[in-house]
Amino acid sequence: MIQREIESRGIRTASIMHLPKVAKKVRPPRMMHIRFPLGRTFGKAFETNLQMSIVKDLLNFSITGTPEELVKLNYRWK
Repeated sequence: MIQREIESRGIRTASIMHLPKVAKKVRPPRMMHIRFPLGRTFGKAFETNLQMSIVKDLLNFSITGTPEELVKLNYRWK
């Protein structure tokens, strides 16, 4: 997996996943689960405040998360 190679070179990574069971099998270095429809990882079009919040959460998690940690995001699809 590309993330593992990047991590092996000292760069921290994080992923947003839609399917936590698949994520647990793949085991990327840090993963966040979001309950949005596939293809809508960052929400609906033009919801920039929501999109920015999700990106900020992902960036913070890439810094603070531990290897193979899975965090569930509290965002809900409306």
